[in-house]
Amino acid sequence: MLIGFAGVFILGIGAGFLLGHYRWLDELFGTLAMALHAMPGAAWVPLAILLFGLNEAAVIFTILLGATGIVMVNTSSGIKEAPVLLIRAARTMGARGTQIFWHVVVPSAIPRIVDGLRLAWAFGWRALMAGELMIGSMRGMGEVLNRVAKARDLYQILAFMAIIAVISLAVDHFVFRRLESFIRLRWGTA
Repeated sequence: MLIGFAGVFILGIGAGFLLGHYRWLDELFGTLAMALHAMPGAAWVPLAILLFGLNEAAVIFTILLGATGIVMVNTSSGIKEAPVLLIRAARTMGARGTQIFWHVVVPSAIPRIVDGLRLAWAFGWRALMAGELMIGSMRGMGEVLNRVAKARDLYQILAFMAIIAVISLAVDHFVFRRLESFIRLRWGTA
């Protein structure tokens, strides 16, 4: 999950910056970002298995493709929605080009980027579970859930589902909500 999410972070934010900053790139590839965003994570699993076989690389591929579109779309939207008033104020104070982009546009887009990363984590987590369920040779929560399901033990299935949900909620609370609170305090919007 961490390897896949690192790739999502780099590719999603990088491509989102490009799509948000260059209109012609957005017109060319914006639909691709939306298609990646709309595709269910489990839909990538068969392609991943075909390309990589029944292994960890297939699951990483599923996470990467399943979650990158969300970050691309949110980052691109955040860049495009930078407050015009702040950009005008920066120009009035003598800022130009890359200064405006890195010191005004990108900081104003950070809340949208964090929202995208938060959604991508949830999407990636679901893709990880789907991949582990389908690739029985992998070790992980999905594999354990698959084994328990084959044993037809309802209580253990529910217990493992609860553990998966608690892990997801813990990451959301201790990572993304804290990051969101820090950003709100930093920019005085809390």
